[in-house]
Amino acid sequence: MLLGNFWEWLRGPRDKFNLEERLINAVGLLSVCTLFIFVVYNMFVVVLPELALVTALTVVLQFVFFYASRFRRNFNVARFGFTFCSYIFLAVNYYYSSGIDGPVLFSFFVTLIIILVINEKQHYLYWLLHCGVVVSLLFYEYRYGVVNTYNSAAERSFDIACIFCIMLSLAFVLIKLVLKSYNRERFLANQRAEELAIVHQENTRLFSIISHDLRTPLNNIKGYLELLNSQLLTESDRSMLEVQLLELTNGTSDFLTNLLSWSKSQLDGTKVQLVNANLDQLLDAVLATINPLAIKKNLVIKKELKVNQFVADTEMTKMVLRNLLSNAVKYSKMGGEIMIKSEELNGRLILSVRDFGVGIATEKEISIFTSQVSSSLGTMEEPGVGLGLVLCADFVKLQKGKIWFNSEINQGTTFYLSFPTVIS
Repeated sequence: MLLGNFWEWLRGPRDKFNLEERLINAVGLLSVCTLFIFVVYNMFVVVLPELALVTALTVVLQFVFFYASRFRRNFNVARFGFTFCSYIFLAVNYYYSSGIDGPVLFSFFVTLIIILVINEKQHYLYWLLHCGVVVSLLFYEYRYGVVNTYNSAAERSFDIACIFCIMLSLAFVLIKLVLKSYNRERFLANQRAEELAIVHQENTRLFSIISHDLRTPLNNIKGYLELLNSQLLTESDRSMLEVQLLELTNGTSDFLTNLLSWSKSQLDGTKVQLVNANLDQLLDAVLATINPLAIKKNLVIKKELKVNQFVADTEMTKMVLRNLLSNAVKYSKMGGEIMIKSEELNGRLILSVRDFGVGIATEKEISIFTSQVSSSLGTMEEPGVGLGLVLCADFVKLQKGKIWFNSEINQGTTFYLSFPTVIS
């Protein structure tokens, strides 16, 4: 695990280096390690001090280029330096390793792969350059000859086998690295595409809500105001319209409050301030705005609180309670009852808000806490506010809480909230 983390650090963090830059860093590091192996091999196995010295100098240069890309972010210098050093290194090795009878020609294949990986453009140019270098070396050997380092066929076979295995291992590691990086980037790209699709659906849903749940009451408010401006209304008609106008305005205000709060939370602008809260005090503050709505429907709201202290963000929790109690009132039948209870279970406060109203349709249960659920009218044709339960789910999650419900058609619905009782 530590070795893997160290390797990732050497390649460069994903949030600071893109895929191509991390590949350049990785190739530089692999080259340094491979060349170091060649230094040991040339010094102690085939005993070629001149070649070991050249390889050691190349190791130093490669490390400098790796440092330039990883820590100085000078990737062009690293690309050019690696490419230039590769050709010089291969040419010197070709000369001192018996030319066409040695193993260096195998290295040209692996080197071409590496050069193509770290260079995003001009692949055909590097291919032609590669061919040109090989042909030039063969021509030089044909005209002037090279150093013959082998004393026997066994030495030649052993050297070719060793170099072939080393270069094949390097090619294997490099290709695995590229494939792994590519697959990871493809996975992240697909993940981002899915997230964007979800955001698009949310935005489409949001605009649908704004179009339906906001435009309709605003048009009704406009119509009521036009009627109130009319001189033909009686005083009783005017009073009735003013009451209805107030109800519509309150409903629209609730919707806008939920919409703005939810939008803010989606933009990561909501900061949670967890404190020791008193449930009874929060409920009293919320019920002050809910009671007038309950009185209109002759509803009795009862409290049975066995636990009062819990940990929450007070303003968020007020918003959640206001939405749950508003829904309980809206979907309760005339003369009904709403029960609010609290108890402690496994170190957490469990709060329940129960109504005995119409219940939630089965087809809506799966999407009740998402923006895909559609709002429905209450028992007295009260309009829905669209995002109420979505906001509740988001705000409860931000507070390290949980929310769930039980519901039966025409028997009512119970929403449950769970909050910690101690600040962790």
